[in-house]
Amino acid sequence: MIFGVSVVVENDWKDADLNCDMSDRSGAWIRRVLALALLLLSGALAAQDRAEDEAPTEPQARTSSDTIADLSCRDQLDRPGSWLDRSHSYMNRQLCEPAAWFDGFFGDSRSFEETPVGTFFRLRNSLQWDQREGWSVGVRVRANVLLPRVSERLRLLITSDDDLSGQFEDGPGFDEEDEQTRLGLRFIASEGARSQLDLDGTVRVSSGGLNPRVRARYRHVRGLSSNTLARATQSVFWERDEGFGTTSRFDWEWLPNRDRLLRWTAQGTFSEESDGVDWRSSLIGFQQLDPKTAVRTELGLFGYTRPDFKVEEYFVAVRYRRQFLRPWLFFELQPQHAWPLDPNGGDRRTDWRFTMTLEIQFENERSRQSRLRRYLGGEDDVEAWDDELPVPVDAPGDRVDDPVLKGDRKDGESNGDRDG
Repeated sequence: MIFGVSVVVENDWKDADLNCDMSDRSGAWIRRVLALALLLLSGALAAQDRAEDEAPTEPQARTSSDTIADLSCRDQLDRPGSWLDRSHSYMNRQLCEPAAWFDGFFGDSRSFEETPVGTFFRLRNSLQWDQREGWSVGVRVRANVLLPRVSERLRLLITSDDDLSGQFEDGPGFDEEDEQTRLGLRFIASEGARSQLDLDGTVRVSSGGLNPRVRARYRHVRGLSSNTLARATQSVFWERDEGFGTTSRFDWEWLPNRDRLLRWTAQGTFSEESDGVDWRSSLIGFQQLDPKTAVRTELGLFGYTRPDFKVEEYFVAVRYRRQFLRPWLFFELQPQHAWPLDPNGGDRRTDWRFTMTLEIQFENERSRQSRLRRYLGGEDDVEAWDDELPVPVDAPGDRVDDPVLKGDRKDGESNGDRDG
């Protein structure tokens, strides 16, 4: 409520007779003081009521928070009927809502209706049989969360130590030293069509305690022809367990069409605790058979350079990936044959391995639409895409038409959200 007080003060006290008594002059001063006090009280009450009208009440604040969560995390389809769909819908919302709350709390509240949070989680549960080691179980989590109200340049990450390129490597995620899950933030300091500079701050989530790491990474992409490109990545880091170090990576890619990809990659890491340079190289071929099925083959080797140059293991692997039952549910079958170096005798032995993986994806509508636009390259095609079909993760998609390959885009122009 706003109170209004109108006060009229007669100014005839200035014309009063100088011979009037003290009581008359005192009464005039009292009237002036009371009038001024009423004016001040009226203004204070009006300002307070205006502030109360502008400030959201507690139910209104809850409504705004609910609106942010609904905008970012609500189901776009009718509420699912089966217990499997209901469980997935519940988990999807539970994973999305904290990010939406964080973005709304630290971001600009006036823009909460403009751009929803983008969340993409991949949970990979793997069972592996090794000829020499027997059975083992592994779990790997990957997440890339966009926080548009905090900053379009900020990403919330759930990743692993070896995730250098920003792409999901999709390994089985067994309990290896370089496969520990990391949680942190990535800030994209600068981004162009051909280059990107970003800064990461992460901590390792493991039973052995926290292992913080800070890293700066620069990546440059150059088109070599209409369907080949080269990518150079350089990063420097400090980690509590490893000390200071640097990682260099080079990728060559051939993209003959939107469903096929051939990549050769070489990477080396040197740190205060490494055995010289820990290096890895592989040749990867990817073929998307249809939106639900893909095949990935890899031929690779890795090793170290100190005290002597050694190839620790050669390997070849074939992975069959298939979406089934739901757009967010996948299974993978991967036979692998390896030739590891015996650390004791120094002989090269053979080792058969087989991995079965079940992947569950949790994703809100903004992330799905963004990935569809990157894959299809057109808004009209996005609208026509069947909601029951998954969005291919590794297929080149519209990257085969990227102007970087043709060299007709300036470096200062943005290239969107490619490669996370």
